[in-house]
Amino acid sequence: MKSSTIDIQKRIHAAAETTIARMADADAALGEALANNAGLSVAINSSFLFRDKRSVKTFQSRRRLAAKVSRIGKQIRAEDVSILDGSALKKHYRILSEQELGGLIPLQDAVSQEINSVGDLIFVLAGTVKGLRPSAQQVDGSIVSELRLAPSLSGDFEKVAAGVYATKSIMPIEELFSRINGDLAEQGGLPDGEGKKIARAYDELLDNAITDVIIPAGRKIIPEGTILGEIAGSLQRQAEEYSTALKALGSDGKADPGLNEVLRIAYNFTTDVMPLIFLFMSICDVKPIIFWCTVDTQWALSSAFASLPWSALGRKEKLEEYQQVVSHARNRAFHHVLPFDATVEVDLSHLDVRAESIRLFTPFGGKQERGVRIKDQALADLLGEFSRAKWRPVSNIFWQANLKVMEAASDLAQAILDTLILLHKAKKVA
Repeated sequence: MKSSTIDIQKRIHAAAETTIARMADADAALGEALANNAGLSVAINSSFLFRDKRSVKTFQSRRRLAAKVSRIGKQIRAEDVSILDGSALKKHYRILSEQELGGLIPLQDAVSQEINSVGDLIFVLAGTVKGLRPSAQQVDGSIVSELRLAPSLSGDFEKVAAGVYATKSIMPIEELFSRINGDLAEQGGLPDGEGKKIARAYDELLDNAITDVIIPAGRKIIPEGTILGEIAGSLQRQAEEYSTALKALGSDGKADPGLNEVLRIAYNFTTDVMPLIFLFMSICDVKPIIFWCTVDTQWALSSAFASLPWSALGRKEKLEEYQQVVSHARNRAFHHVLPFDATVEVDLSHLDVRAESIRLFTPFGGKQERGVRIKDQALADLLGEFSRAKWRPVSNIFWQANLKVMEAASDLAQAILDTLILLHKAKKVA
């Protein structure tokens, strides 16, 4: 057996053992069952997070980890890990019956099956980011004829030829204008109307900019510089920044100056990272070996979400609900200028609003105005357009617990990258 395949089995065994131990700590029934019965076999579900069908289009895998478990004092050991194939499992785990034990697939066989079924497309996330692709955009100008993105430039800006300017990387349009005007200083700078043409061309150049990624073939994957490596590093930095912002947050977590930074990072996380988590869930659905290798970090992320104060927020334990909590809190902070926390209702019962007409029996599905029309209808319509940001109070407890969610998401991204590297090595030598 190849050493890479053995490494994968070791990873799965350790991840399964850690997960069952943590499940036993969190679930009294499982902990008691393992304490009172030696040699029980436990099957672990193939997905832990609530599955939003709008975001996760795949179905969870029916190939699930199973382990024969022993307990020595407080230490839980997985003596044997195998695969339960095709059996229904609705909860996070299930203790297997004697009848089910005979149908378990040895881990070695299941790993070999999975490696053989893995295609190269899965390694897109482990592709190496090479940088911006050189590109050019014509300018319909009298002086400037072309703009270029040229990553190989020695400097950050260069006049390549008459009317042709190149930048090493993407820069603000104001800086580009400044550089071009500096080059044309002796000619009086850019003529009237030329700036708009350059701006349009630069927009096109940026809209069409492409970052090249090389999919690993027969070579070894270096984690640094891969798509998922860059993502994992960014998530870790975001979690560190969030932790720093939490330390500056007041005890009430409300009108503290540090709250804006907490909200900014948390909102960016939910906007950008939640789709990534949904992607991970789908990848694990279609390639269950990735879930087997990362089951411990999958459980850690699920536990971090479960530890949020859902009941206090009046929310269910769903990822979409988590997004809404953060979004509403952020909107309250960044889109709340008018000083009203609740809907304003003005008593008009003693005023003369002068209803002019009521329109009935308008064509079904038509666009004709219906209902009562008052004399100052235009003014009423304008006043009715005022709105406020939807908001629910969120305590400091939530923001503190959210740090574990961010850290767990970062750990999961890194664990999936490590797994892809193992699989790539195993597939390369297969």
